[in-house]
Amino acid sequence: MTTIEELDRRYYPDLVDEQVVFERMIRRYLRPDASVLDAGAGRGVRFPYDYRHHVSRMAGADRDPAVLENPNLTDAVIADLSHLPYRDAEFDLVFSKFVFEHLERPVVVMRELRRIMNRGAHLLIHTPNRWHYVTLAAALTPTRFHVWYTSKLGTEEADTFRTRYRANDPKTMELIALRSGFRVHSLELVETKPGYLTPHPLAYRAGIVYERLVNRFDALARFRVNMLVDLVAA
Repeated sequence: MTTIEELDRRYYPDLVDEQVVFERMIRRYLRPDASVLDAGAGRGVRFPYDYRHHVSRMAGADRDPAVLENPNLTDAVIADLSHLPYRDAEFDLVFSKFVFEHLERPVVVMRELRRIMNRGAHLLIHTPNRWHYVTLAAALTPTRFHVWYTSKLGTEEADTFRTRYRANDPKTMELIALRSGFRVHSLELVETKPGYLTPHPLAYRAGIVYERLVNRFDALARFRVNMLVDLVAA
């Protein structure tokens, strides 16, 4: 049977995945005098970065006390994103990666992020689109199943949380942004290789067919998995 590695070499020889695309979005706004916040920074193990060497401050906030040990940050606080211990207009850039799908009150969180951001600052969000098959499956299964399945992909239990998807489609995200004092600079839906299906080669093949379809036809764009959002504080 053809292995996942062989399929990747055949179908994704020059892959630029969604992680790289989002990192490029962040780096576009880094500057030496910038104060940056990672909203929902967590332990900093799954997605390490070196931004602190390119800005004046690389802060992080998370409810998980493990954020205090995050090696990517210059400073960190244990806090809920709906109530942050920062001054008004303290940050020039805020980004949030795989956090918005877990929020119970995304409007409250986004308004709080707007409060601590300078006018014209950017809020960058990477989160799943609720209309993708992976997200639909996650919405229908309990967290204990997510823990079991993502462990097969190399994700530790400490990095798996309950999902809610209350802001996770383009129209809802745009509405919440406008209600929270932001304007939409860009909102892109991106589908790359079917990484969630790597434990099952046959399913992986089906995922490749799906990826080809949603990327080929604009009418199917709403079914791509990654939402990459760039909002500007108005």
